[in-house]
Amino acid sequence: MRRSQEAAGAAASLLAVKKEFPDCCSTLDAATVATFEEIFAQVQGPGKAILEVGSGHGFTCVFFAMLGARELHGVDVMPSAIQVAEEVKRRVDPSLPVIFRLADATRGLPYDDAAFDVVLLIETLSHVVMADLEAFLREMVRVLRAGGLLYLSDGNNARSWRQRRQNYRIWERFDQGPPTRGEEKVYSHRIGTPYAALRREMALKAVPSLSETEAERIAARTFRLTEAEVGEAARRYAVSGEWPNSPFRPRVCPIDPVHGMYIEQLIDPLEVRRHLNAAGCDEVYCGPRRRLPLQPLWTGLPWLTFLVTNGFKIIARKR
Repeated sequence: MRRSQEAAGAAASLLAVKKEFPDCCSTLDAATVATFEEIFAQVQGPGKAILEVGSGHGFTCVFFAMLGARELHGVDVMPSAIQVAEEVKRRVDPSLPVIFRLADATRGLPYDDAAFDVVLLIETLSHVVMADLEAFLREMVRVLRAGGLLYLSDGNNARSWRQRRQNYRIWERFDQGPPTRGEEKVYSHRIGTPYAALRREMALKAVPSLSETEAERIAARTFRLTEAEVGEAARRYAVSGEWPNSPFRPRVCPIDPVHGMYIEQLIDPLEVRRHLNAAGCDEVYCGPRRRLPLQPLWTGLPWLTFLVTNGFKIIARKR
């Protein structure tokens, strides 16, 4: 009971601070506090050294430190996210054992082998643009101690026909528009300036002499390119007249040209499971993120489970 009261107090304190950052996204909110307490219990968090990859605005790291982890490290590729995370920690409790670092995990983690008891990837994998999923997961396992746990959960299960259909619509709206208006959402997403419109602005910024028609055409032919790549394509066109050749493709996940991240890429949980086993992990759990009726049946038949559940969770122990 005492631990429950302490957790409730920690959650209330953190959520009060979170209200001061209304524009910051986080999967930890009033409706999911119990889920995060369960995650902390599942990874046996008290007294552990924990790394969160894709720590975003830092709420999970701060919460787990408040719950009694020995130390928390959070890495993220976005400088603005790290700045907010540092401020969140300062407002909650500057003495918390939490360290945030700017790092691109696809290029390697800035930690020694076997540095952590737990590695967390919570709603991270479907946003990371990587050339090699197997190599990325090996890097996650590298920094785990023997017996340590890797906890991975995501809502973008590639094996679910329903999730695929939803994501295809999300992808097209984010890249091609139009923006959402008023209270409209596309499967919980609000959509601002479409990526194609952002790429048009980037082309004009790189080459101000472009006509609107030329900028529109460059934007339409730089699908999945980042700001630097769009600028390079625009300058190349201005010099040589060569148009870029990456048009929009339906059912292909776009890349945010500003941050260089996927918007809800689909992930195959059984592929992840296979790579983790090859990287030296034994399976602790592989199944739906949330408890379902007849739970033992679903966890015993993950290939069937993933046809009907949108999200997945994998917990693996390093041998």
